[in-house]
Amino acid sequence: MNIAIAPLLPADREKVVALIKKHDNFLQCEIDIAVEVIDGTFKPEEGYRTLVATDKRQQLHGFISYGPIPLTENRFDLYWIAVDPELGRHGIGTILLREMEKDLRREGPGHIYIDTSSTEGYLPARRFYEKNDYQIVAHLKDFYRTGDDKILYRKLI
Repeated sequence: MNIAIAPLLPADREKVVALIKKHDNFLQCEIDIAVEVIDGTFKPEEGYRTLVATDKRQQLHGFISYGPIPLTENRFDLYWIAVDPELGRHGIGTILLREMEKDLRREGPGHIYIDTSSTEGYLPARRFYEKNDYQIVAHLKDFYRTGDDKILYRKLI
């Protein structure tokens, strides 16, 4: 699959929102936050960055949003990464992750953090992070709600 990675453009916003809504495991409150981060991409002062993965016909296949953690030095959060559910397991997520890491390495050595849920619906995401050398650095019991822990990953870049 021939994939191009580029910064999110305003014309792609609705495609990204539609892709987010295709995922069954995102709660409405999570969708709302994802859209807020996407919209923050167009406000440089907020520091959010979003890359999109498209094919040669400009069909959107995935996106990744990330940015600096306030009050830190070269510490970044990966806020969202999502691939069209119909195209999963074709390496698109890995391509997006690598492009984010490459972008952040330009700023010097640092750390990337990812937090995710411990629920069954997020098991594929946790496996994906671990496969890509992200290490668990914290496990917060019942963080999001009873029975839904927060798992925090980190990778040194």
